[in-house]
Amino acid sequence: MIFPRFIFLWAVLVCSFTMAQETMLEAKRLHLGKPGQFEWDVFKDRPVDAERLEMRFQAKANAVEHTLRIWQRDVKLGWPVFINGNKLGTLTTTETPLECVLAVPAGALRDGENVLIIEAPPALDDIEVGPVFLDARPVNEVIGGASVTVSGDGLPCRFTLTRKDGTLQPLRAEPAGDVAVRTGVVYTRLGRVMLSMPPGDYVLHAGRGFEWGVARVALSLKAGEVKEVSVKLRREVDTRCWIAADSHIHTLTHSGHGDARLEERMLTIAGEGIELAIATDHNHHTDYAPAAASMSVADHFTPVIGNEVTTKHGHFNAFPIQPGAALVNHNEQDWAKLIPAIRATPGVQVITLNHPRDLHSGFVPLGGVQFNPKTGKHRQAEALDIDAMEVVTSAAMQSDIHLLYRDWFALLNRGHRIAAIASSDSHDVNRFILGQGRTYVAAKDADPAKLDLDAVWRSYQQGRLLVSLGLMTTLKVDDRFTVGDLATGLGEQVKVEAVVSGPAWVKADHIELFANGILIRKQALNDEHRAGEKARITWSLPKPAHDVHLVVIATGPGVTEPFWEIPRPYQPSSKTFTPRVIGSTNPIWIDADGDGRFQSAFAIAQSLIQRFGGDQDKLLNALKKHDEAVVIQVESLLSH
Repeated sequence: MIFPRFIFLWAVLVCSFTMAQETMLEAKRLHLGKPGQFEWDVFKDRPVDAERLEMRFQAKANAVEHTLRIWQRDVKLGWPVFINGNKLGTLTTTETPLECVLAVPAGALRDGENVLIIEAPPALDDIEVGPVFLDARPVNEVIGGASVTVSGDGLPCRFTLTRKDGTLQPLRAEPAGDVAVRTGVVYTRLGRVMLSMPPGDYVLHAGRGFEWGVARVALSLKAGEVKEVSVKLRREVDTRCWIAADSHIHTLTHSGHGDARLEERMLTIAGEGIELAIATDHNHHTDYAPAAASMSVADHFTPVIGNEVTTKHGHFNAFPIQPGAALVNHNEQDWAKLIPAIRATPGVQVITLNHPRDLHSGFVPLGGVQFNPKTGKHRQAEALDIDAMEVVTSAAMQSDIHLLYRDWFALLNRGHRIAAIASSDSHDVNRFILGQGRTYVAAKDADPAKLDLDAVWRSYQQGRLLVSLGLMTTLKVDDRFTVGDLATGLGEQVKVEAVVSGPAWVKADHIELFANGILIRKQALNDEHRAGEKARITWSLPKPAHDVHLVVIATGPGVTEPFWEIPRPYQPSSKTFTPRVIGSTNPIWIDADGDGRFQSAFAIAQSLIQRFGGDQDKLLNALKKHDEAVVIQVESLLSH
């Protein structure tokens, strides 16, 4: 038994040496922010320790690289870090708790007193930092010391490594050419990786996006220890005949911000199970095909050239785009000129309006004087020739997750035929997860590398789409009409069936049915983290008195674990953050009068006014048989 004793003594010596190399500069967890202000309710009654961190400490001049370790949480803006006036870098911009590791170059420290500063941004950003350590070893040594070889199923996937308290752990991952690595996160090409990290206790999560389960493995590593771990991923959500699409994807390479380089982006697309990847760098036509081939993930998805036409009056995605097509003039601000120019770009079949409630360059596409959220009237309605709008953008969430749905319902009631979609708008490897917001497109999905794109674009144009942020919801009418269909030839009672699906790590607790954007049915769901089908709800409705569009929305508590954490709102309208997951359909168009076509609330209102002219009593009597959506449109027309 001499050998195990030797290993034990060696591990003790390594740990003792490590502790001797480490100096604690700050033991407490500090709240940095602006006194008298708070960004979120959780900080409301918490005193601010300082606006910026400035601390003095004793050290010796360093002839070799040292390492600064800072625990952090809720960092949204840029917080640069300095030692003795030399910038080491910035805190990691992410709200998830993690340990930020910064190299202290040789010569940055001096004998005697040294000064560490974490500088605050101009805008409000409540953060937590501490403890803070200075380690006399270089970064590569600090984040190593033990290792785990993880073997999966040979599929691209994501590994998330946290400490037992949920803090993302700095690590190294190999082989370098097969991985995209950020603090605590690794995307791998083949589901195999060697992870190096300090000795300690950890939790490893393995996943592959919304459709797959998450495997959890508890790890306890001693100094110098090498372990082998095998993980099995199980597909939990049935998405047959639905293609997983992210139509809003960026790279640092071509958009110039974020942190996902082009090659890393290929691994995140494949690792999150996205089958249709639409490149939408700002005012740039990016072709993912060469990079996907060079990274050996081309078999896992179909890449499409697109463009986020980024103007001072809104951001529009256009796709597909033929190679070599000229860029649209993004300095054009008149939608009557801009949108036709986008539509005329060679190859373009779909135009989407992105994050329409976000403020950019002083302009909100569905805000201010541009849009009436009650009537759906838009100042540039005649120019609004778009196919879809984002109601969920996971990198630009709304405080009210239903806000953009209400806007969309108003536009539908006004007579616009615009589909609802979800996307990620991810610029990063991990800060905002690619494919978290995604759209399911009705089309054959047997081979994700050879999708029938003509069928895909038809589904976008016909609204045969599902919106997904952690849940997937489908809808049928009378067992024969589904999303995008005109439901005609209906009896006096209409059967409506909704199915809510999701992985076991997501929960659904509520479902709502809307007719013309008006809530007509709601029900609590009892989902104890079931995998796959979580609920199947059937309603029997009397046939509506007039045409309506039916949409179902399911929601549930937001995911808070680091492997798929729901982001905080991008431009919050509330200081209360309640994360939710959501899955919705696009409309089934109910042809209540059986004339073989659909009339919007606006069109019905126009007909009523034309029919009854100035006879207010007859008009009011007729409106008794119509829903609130029609009444609002009548009032809008009569007020002008």
